[in-house]
Amino acid sequence: MIVMHFQEMVKRAFHMPGSMPDHIFFDNNCHLAPIAKKDNTFKNIGLSVDVLHFNCKHSEKDTYCQENCNPVSFPKLLGEDGKGWYYNSSIAEQTNVWLGGYHSICCEMAIDKYHFFLDEMIMHRNRMKKVKLEKEGKKPWNWAMNYNT
Repeated sequence: MIVMHFQEMVKRAFHMPGSMPDHIFFDNNCHLAPIAKKDNTFKNIGLSVDVLHFNCKHSEKDTYCQENCNPVSFPKLLGEDGKGWYYNSSIAEQTNVWLGGYHSICCEMAIDKYHFFLDEMIMHRNRMKKVKLEKEGKKPWNWAMNYNT
């Protein structure tokens, strides 16, 4: 059941031609990937587990997970010279913790206020994060989105 929800969510989120990612991190990919890979939509998409989750919460005895969901198995994810990571796959966990701080504020909001509040908070956080990264000499960027298509 959860696999169907995962597959449907991904298809709906990336329904625009060319928007499907090459790789999707998900804590439960060890269980989802064997089924999702039967769907042609997911044939060429890497499905791995976040690095921290993989190292801490996934059994070394689970051969499917070790062979198919280990982020080290995906060379595109590795940083230069195979050191570090090209992506911060743990950011979803960090963002969940940050969003959790607003739970008590949001839990009784009407849906329109909830969406507005979180949209504004996320945009504000992203602006602050971009300034911080630029000060550190990093080069944050974002995709130009065309909402008219």
